[in-house]
This record gives sequence, structure tokens and C-alpha cells, in this order.
Amino acid sequence: MGKSPVGDGSSHYADDDHALCGGGELRDVWAELTGGAEGAGEDPGRKDEGEPDLVLLTISGVQRYIRESRSTSDLGAASRIVAELSAVAAQRFLDHGARLVMPAESSLADSAGVPNKIVALAPAGTGGRLARAVAEAVREKWRGWVRTVMGREVETPGMPGVQWVCSPASEGGYARQWAVAQQALPARRRVRDFPAVEAPQRVLCSLSPRWPAEVEEPPHRAPRHERDALSAANWVKRLWRHRVMKNSDGRPAPGFPSTGAVASAPFRHRVLESWHDAGVVAEVGRLRRAVKVMDRFPETPVKALGTLAESGEGGPGDGSRKDARWFAEAGGRWVFPDTWRVDRLRREFPEVEQERLEEAVREGHRAATRLITRMRDRHGAAPPAPYLAVLVQDLDSLGRYLGGERGTARAAIEVSAERHRQVSERLSGLGAELREGLARVDLLGAPVYAGGDDLLAFVPASRALAAARRCHDTVPSDLPTASTAVVFFHHVSSLQEAVTHAQELLTEAKASAESKHGFAVGYVRRSGVREASLQGWAGAEGERGPEADFALFLRPATGTTADGGGAERVGLSPRIVGVLARDADELSSLPAELYAAEIRRLVTRHGGSAAEAEALLRLGRGERPETPGSRAPVAAARVAAFLRGEAR
Repeated sequence: MGKSPVGDGSSHYADDDHALCGGGELRDVWAELTGGAEGAGEDPGRKDEGEPDLVLLTISGVQRYIRESRSTSDLGAASRIVAELSAVAAQRFLDHGARLVMPAESSLADSAGVPNKIVALAPAGTGGRLARAVAEAVREKWRGWVRTVMGREVETPGMPGVQWVCSPASEGGYARQWAVAQQALPARRRVRDFPAVEAPQRVLCSLSPRWPAEVEEPPHRAPRHERDALSAANWVKRLWRHRVMKNSDGRPAPGFPSTGAVASAPFRHRVLESWHDAGVVAEVGRLRRAVKVMDRFPETPVKALGTLAESGEGGPGDGSRKDARWFAEAGGRWVFPDTWRVDRLRREFPEVEQERLEEAVREGHRAATRLITRMRDRHGAAPPAPYLAVLVQDLDSLGRYLGGERGTARAAIEVSAERHRQVSERLSGLGAELREGLARVDLLGAPVYAGGDDLLAFVPASRALAAARRCHDTVPSDLPTASTAVVFFHHVSSLQEAVTHAQELLTEAKASAESKHGFAVGYVRRSGVREASLQGWAGAEGERGPEADFALFLRPATGTTADGGGAERVGLSPRIVGVLARDADELSSLPAELYAAEIRRLVTRHGGSAAEAEALLRLGRGERPETPGSRAPVAAARVAAFLRGEAR
């Protein structure tokens, strides 16, 4: 392409390698054609030479790369890789004399919360050259990681995907530059420019089939059951903490808690609190000895449990302190009796002799079962829940808010570099607060990423609804509202499926009402059966929301019911779901008062309480998308029955 005059004589210039958004009015067609190739040049027709260029750079394909993970370790590493690349970009802008607008410069001290979108103000006339240099620095950093892991150069087409646009100064100032860049970037994303890839007769990567798997694996010590057919991009993810982010002493950097570790965290917390019980200590010791026969790979603990074991709370003596520390850090999946199966463990640990393996399985299953029984009989603790939840949250219409529209916020903001920096500081602080809050002992969560505007975390099943409410309420009132999705899944089920479903539900929750501010809660059973209920968050902070109604159906962790009863009861029977589904049309045709009375009758008839009946009525009324008249709460009842049976 060549030069093209636009409107008032300013111009957009683009060639095969780069594009630049010039000053003046932006033509829609030209934005689609040239508004964001990978690099930018200088605009010879621009005005206001003394004003800075605005550069908007993003690392694309983030959610896909993170989602394509076999384990939480892969997922956590992928998130950290993207954050590190984003931090490299932001720091390189600073090194070249640009001023950061987003992210907040203070957030670079801990790259875990750096977002994948960078906004910088470069000296006049240098924005294109600087953006190109920053993009190349990001790619070179990635190529260095690939060399470190693979021991050689390997092409990874499209990873990392760095896209940018540059908006020089115009008569409208920063606000006009921002508007131009926001129009240009989506057009850039629609241009998929990538080199041809030839990989004849190659096995495809098991996580990301758009890349071929590497024939020659890098040297590694991964367990045999984790040796997948991986592309170079996913080998970097798999070996990230072992090869790239090692500690100063050469040991692997901290990893990420497994799904089993998160799911069993509340039960293990109760065990550590009951460490004064000699019988509990004895069973944990037997469990550890059985595991040592097979698994010697270190695990990453849920943060709050590791702190509890180190502090010695509960009074473990010197002789059992090692057992307590092991239980907090590595006891995750081993407390489930279902884990102790010879056929499954034989595939994971083929090097263990058959006789030793069978004996360890017998002892481990016996110890896990006895521990659960003792905790139930002596300490009123529920068995470990096999389900956990993935929690995702995203601010509503943040782009509109930054563009000067009110959106879902209480008031619009001025579109200026200074105001955007202030918002960026707020988002950085929000991200830190979310990460800290989720990791506390009352939630026992494991945040993957919390940059302020979006969040991804894993939480034990019994704490997930409370975590969703806390994360929602943590968002300051002067920022846009947040939409949330919670998906419960089994700790041995597909992680990729659960995360994908959660992101899809979040999108549906946002789209279910013009005001957004949605809340979705769903589940995926091991069989693949799934259900979800789309609701809206309550209007005011502290006002009762849908998560409180769903929480009524959680199986209590002690001998009291969730709604305050004294003796444990069976609770709402799942049979009510069939009745509601069968009679949905008839129920919806009833007058409002008669409909409510019939729902109350059905709930109490199927073992539910009056409070649960009122909760189902509210959830039915709040189900999105809204419809006139009454609607049988079939989806909400399915989710409620799941919570009653599986979340504890």
C-alpha cells in the first residue's frame, strides 16, 4: 500500500510491514485496511509536532494460550508468561523515554498483575519506531525462553502475538488520539498476518493442535504421566518454573496448587486445626508413608495451608511437624479414597514394583478412609469435596468507560492521560487486593491472574459463592460494575473444559441484560452433564444477591444445616428437578400467588425448607434473560440440587 490522504490533508501511511493512524478524522474503511498492522512509521502530514504519540500495544491470544492447559501448573505458568511478556513491553517503553499510561508503573514491581494491553506516550514522531522496537523486544524475550527450554531455535508461529497501533497528536488532543487508537486496534486484530507453516507428517500438539508437537523433547524430569506430545510453545509452559523462573539457588520456582489440593483444602484445614488429636496425627502419618512409596515429586500448597502448617497452629509436636507440613503442602489428592486405585496409580508410577504398589494402595486407602471417619465422628467435619470451582470476573464495558462514556459506572470520566493513569493505579490496587483476599484462610483460594479488570482463580466448592461475592464487592464503586461466573467441576475432570465453560458463561452473563452486571453459576459433572443459571447481581453493595440464595443449598461442613437448623438433615431432594421440568409450562401459566404457593409446596414436599423455597422463587424471578410472568426455576433447581449433593 502507499500513502492515502484523509479528510483535512492529514494522512495514514501503510506498507506491507507496518501501519500508522494519522491525525484528523478516521475513515472507517481506512481503519479496517490500515488501522493496525504490526509496526508503525512516521506520518509526514501530521500536526502538533511537539505533542506525544499515543501507542497502544497488546499481546493477543492470551485467553486461548492460558486455557490450553492440562494442569493448573500449565495454566498458572501460561498466565505468568503472558504477564512477564507484558512487563517486558512496559519496561522497554520506559527505557526508551516513553511515559506509561497503562499499566501503572508501580505494578511492574510484581509482574503477576500486569495486563496484556500497554498504553504509552512516546516523544513526537517516534511512536512507530518505538512500538516496533518494543514488539521485537517481546519476541526476542520469548525466543530466549524457547532456546532455554528446548536447547535450540524453534519457531512458534503466532506466539507471542504482538499487535499495536500508533496515533500521533491531533487537534482533539489525547481524547482524539485515544478514540483513533480504539477504532484502529479492532481493525488490526481482524488482519491475521502470519508466516506459512509446513510440518509434514508431524504429530500435532495435544494441547494446542495448531502447532506440531516436537519430535525431540527437551531434557526434563516431569512425571511419566505428564509427558504429552507438546509443541515448543507448550514445552515452555510445562517447564517454565523448572528452566526459566528458577530460584536463585537453582531450585524450581513455586508452582501452582493442583485441582485436588484446592478441592480438599477445607478438609485439610480442619485436620490441621485438629492436630491435637493423636488419632488424626497417626492417620496422616500412615497416609504419608503410603504416598512415599510412589510420589516423590514436590507439590505447591494452597498458600494459607502452607502458612498454617509452618506456624504450628493446632499444636503439632516436633515428631509430627514434618507430617503436618507434608499434609498441608502435598496431601491434596491423597485424602480422597478414590485416588487409591491400583490401575490408575500403575499408569502414573510404572517404576514401582507391583507388590509394593498394591500394599501402598491398601494402606493409603485405609488411612484416608479412617482419617475421614475420625474427622467426622470426633470433629464434625464433612468428607473432602471432590469438586472445586473456577471463578472468573470481568469489569463491564471498561473500554467505554475509558472512552468517556458512563457505561455501567456511576459517572463518566474525563478522557485524559492523567485520568487514565489514575484508573490504571486503581485497577492495579484492585488486582493486588483480589489476589490477597482470595488467598486468605477463610477462602483458601488460588488466584491465577488478577489484574483488576479481570480475574481467574480456583476456589474450594464450599467457599466459591462467598469468594464470588467478595470479589464482586471489592470493586470500588467509582469503577464499572463487574460480571462474574462460577463453574464447579470435579478435580480429576478436564481443566480446559471447565475454564472454557466458565469464560463462555461469563460472556453469556454479560450479554443476558443490557445493563450487564451478571452472575452465572453452573457445574460440569464427570459424566459431562452440565447446567447453569444466569442471574443478575444485586443493585447495592451488601444487598442480598443470588449467590446468597444458592449458598442456602450448600451441604454444611458440620452437623448444622445451612439455614440455621440444629440437626443435620438430608435437604432438598434432586427429584424436585424432574417435577419442575415436567410441569414447567403448567406452573408458568398459574397466577403469581398460586404459582408461589405451589413452588413452596413442592420444595417442602421434597425435603427443602421454607428458606430454600423462598430462595428458589427469587432465583426463578431473577433468571436471565427476563421473561414476562412466572417461570419455573428449573435451571436454578438443578444447580441447587448439585450444590446440595456435591459441594461441602
